[in-house]
Amino acid sequence: MPNDSTPLSAATAVSIARQPIFNADRSLWGYELFCVGDGVTTKFESAAVEVAASAYMALQQILTQGQKILLNFDEMEIIDNMAYALPPERAVVQVDEQLYLRPTIAQILTRLNADGYLIAVCGFSGKRQFDALYRLADIIGVPVVGREKADVSELLTSIQGVNARLLARRVDNAAQFDMCREVGVTLFEGAFFKQPDTITIHKMTSNKAARLQLLKRIEARDPDIDDLAETIQADAAVSFRLLTYLNSAAFGLSQKIKSIQHAIRLLGWPKLKNWMRVVLINDMSESDSAADLLQLSAQRGKFLERVAIDHDFWGFDPESLHLLGLFSLLDTMLGTPMSEIVTFLPIENKLKGALTREPDNEYQPLLRLAQYVEEARWEDARGMMQQLNLNPEKVIAAFNAAVDWADQLMTVDGS
Repeated sequence: MPNDSTPLSAATAVSIARQPIFNADRSLWGYELFCVGDGVTTKFESAAVEVAASAYMALQQILTQGQKILLNFDEMEIIDNMAYALPPERAVVQVDEQLYLRPTIAQILTRLNADGYLIAVCGFSGKRQFDALYRLADIIGVPVVGREKADVSELLTSIQGVNARLLARRVDNAAQFDMCREVGVTLFEGAFFKQPDTITIHKMTSNKAARLQLLKRIEARDPDIDDLAETIQADAAVSFRLLTYLNSAAFGLSQKIKSIQHAIRLLGWPKLKNWMRVVLINDMSESDSAADLLQLSAQRGKFLERVAIDHDFWGFDPESLHLLGLFSLLDTMLGTPMSEIVTFLPIENKLKGALTREPDNEYQPLLRLAQYVEEARWEDARGMMQQLNLNPEKVIAAFNAAVDWADQLMTVDGS
């Protein structure tokens, strides 16, 4: 189970820019990746490997399409074998040719290549001392900025006979593209094709089975609104977007949202149905990578709701506790600090305080209890139940019921 008390790493706080690379027929070959932070391009080598190793789904959108990913590695990252955090069938390990002269680098690059990784060279000079690297390389970056065709052709004579593909960067117009193609370049990158765009790390997705089930219900001739509300609030992705939608200035709500049922009453069924059609149809094309987190968040929401119902002497609102559990993993799903996420949610301040883990928040012990039970930390769970004066049998029963409920929701015909 995810440990939602673990702070986000630096890698989850950055955005990944991708510069497309094209073949000579202008078909997409892959992307070069680099890091963007605060509007300034920053060193990306370590971030790329950390993202690939610990948050693989950040690159899944690219990888599932079959394209390559090219990124730069420095000396220590090569020596530490950090390239192995990336999938060999997709990754291109790029190094500056000067790096090849460092001890052990040639041997490591040769091993990486034998293990299926493509090797790319940047900073190409054509000097004879790098002939072995040029023969090893699968891709060689050719400097073409400010050069005439004759200059580029002369430079390339130094690597005649190698099997590497040539990559031209900063190809800004059709004339440069034609010139590079005529001298033997087969890979192209630059503004002539497309400016870099940005992808989001940890994009939150929704479970397809739940999408299909929910879409079916909203299209019913006479839908059960209470039943729909229960289904919606079991899904963190849809619930989060619904509340941020209601939080927009266009609605100008004067009151805080306490539950999904409350949100539906404020918005009205006709408007909600039109909005949800767009959301659900869009989600059909999304990945199922976040299915486990979505199921856990649904389970946690139902667990806290049942605990509140079974121990009503606390005076907690069961529906509010359901929202608390449902949203408690959003920082992990979105790769965004919870302090930023709650600014989009029109929920009560004490719920926001619980989500951001304010130390004296009255809901914090219940969130810790949920985590203890999920992780089978029974000694900690028993201590927390004693502290909250909760009945252990009822808590375990609530947990088992929540697990069964969430399992049913994540099946196509779970009704």
